[in-house]
Order: sequence, then structure tokens, then C-alpha cells
Amino acid sequence: MTSPVLIHIGYHKTATSWMQQFLFHPENGYFPVADHADVHRHVTSPHGLWFDPDDMRRLIAERSAAAPPGTLPVVSSEILSGNPHYGAHESDVYAERLKRIAPEAKILISIRAQMRVLPSIYMQYLLRGGTLPHDRYLEGEAEVGYLAFSPDHFAYDRLVARYQSLFGAENVYIQTQEALKADMDGAVRAMAAAVGNSMFRALPERAVKVRAPGYPEYAAPFLRRVNHVQAGPMNVNPMIGIAADSRFLYRATGFALRRPPLSLLLKNNRPVSDYVKRRFKGHFTQSNARLAEISANPLDLSAYG
Repeated sequence: MTSPVLIHIGYHKTATSWMQQFLFHPENGYFPVADHADVHRHVTSPHGLWFDPDDMRRLIAERSAAAPPGTLPVVSSEILSGNPHYGAHESDVYAERLKRIAPEAKILISIRAQMRVLPSIYMQYLLRGGTLPHDRYLEGEAEVGYLAFSPDHFAYDRLVARYQSLFGAENVYIQTQEALKADMDGAVRAMAAAVGNSMFRALPERAVKVRAPGYPEYAAPFLRRVNHVQAGPMNVNPMIGIAADSRFLYRATGFALRRPPLSLLLKNNRPVSDYVKRRFKGHFTQSNARLAEISANPLDLSAYG
């Protein structure tokens, strides 16, 4: 009997890249069977009238056949939690598609304190070419019929409950980024036990190193203005379009702002985090309380807003 597949849906900015690069490998008892491009092609991109679960089911089966004995096939892609820049209104649809693809799957949902993840999402928006200031972006300004960012995407209990209803609460594991930061080896060991990975022993040394952070928040006003003249996924037709393919101007601006003297002068300036703390204080309290109640594994949400 083959092992059930583990499906990791994100959320975005919750150590997903670290898991994909350093955790989900055969040496740790995991065997990746699909990447972002596969997920996009077979799960998130197809129109509802064209979606066929057999396409992704077939891909998982073919690649799982090459898995080393005892390893757990895994699909890890945060795009399965939806696109946060448009409110992730499709997240429940993706959950239903995954149920049709792999009805016996184990589900991993990684989360992060909202007061920390919202600024990171805005900085990701800038990285993808966005031009809105943080207050307008986080307010989710949109025209009727056109979608925008919504903070309610990060009311985690709703999506967790939906996955529990589809796959069973016992098959949905929630991993907080805070637990990974506090005790990385202990957190991934508990995760492995919960999802049925009996081969995990310990993280390799290279996985324990802290990854480099993104550009600092004080750079945001400069970076969003650069995006007016350089193309990106959130702004495909800028006024000028300087070095659009390489995003050179954006990266050069970020590089300069990370270093002295500007880094020394501006290092304590966190405009996005300050705004988020004021604007969303108490916004997620009820959601987080319900999440703690329904989670099948114990959660420390003391750092959550």
C-alpha cells in the first residue's frame, strides 16, 4: 500500500520557501512530486469548466512511483492557498479540487501571526511590481466586480475549517512559523510524526541557518516608485519599462537601501508594521480563538493579533 500524499498549501510568507528548499527532500523522508509550475498548470490555472482532477492525479501517481521506499510524496505550493493580492477568493475552490485529486491526502497549513505576515505580504506585492502605498493596498480598495487584497484571507480558521470538513480534522496539521523559529528541529519532528513521515531523524546543518530577509520596510516608498517605471506581474505596462526582464532597477534600489548610510539612518522606521498594528488591532482575535479550538494539534497563538 502506497503512502498518502502530503499537500502543503501555504500560506504565503510562512516559511514555505524554506520548507521547499531544505525540508521536503528524501534525506528528511519527503519526496516532492510536483512544483509550483505543476500546481499552476493542473490545479490553480484551469477554468472551472475545464478542470480535470485526473491530470494532477496522474502526475502525482507517476512521480510517486519513483519515490525511495518509505518516503512521503509531497506537493508544496503556497499558491494553493490563493493569491493574497486579490483576496484569495479562490482558496475554497482549490480545496475542493484537491479533494477530488487526492481524497486521502494529509494537509499541511503553515501560518504566521497576522501582525507580521501582513507587512510581509505588502513587501511581496512590491517585489511583484505593485505601486500602491501600504495603506491603500491593505485597505483592499477595489471597484465593483474587481478584486483586491482582503485581510480576511488571514482569518485562518475559515480555510482550516474547510479543509477539515473535506479531509477530516485528524488529517489537517497546522504549523506556525513562530514554532519553527523557537524550535526548528522540534517543530519539524512533530510535523513529521503527525503527517506519517516515519523516516525523519534530524534536520541537516544547512537547513538550520537563518535565511536572508527581504528588503526592509523603510525601503517601501522608494521601491513602489521604482515600480512605476519597471514592469512586474502587478504592473505589466509601466510608464517607461526600464530593464523590465531583470528588475535591475528595483534590486539596485533595494541593495542601496539595505546598506549604510541609509540603513543606519532608517533602520528603526517600520511604516507598514506600524500601520498594521494600528489598523488591525483586534481584527483577528475571534478567528484566532476559534482556530485554537478547532485545531487537531496544539497551537501557541500568543503572538497572534
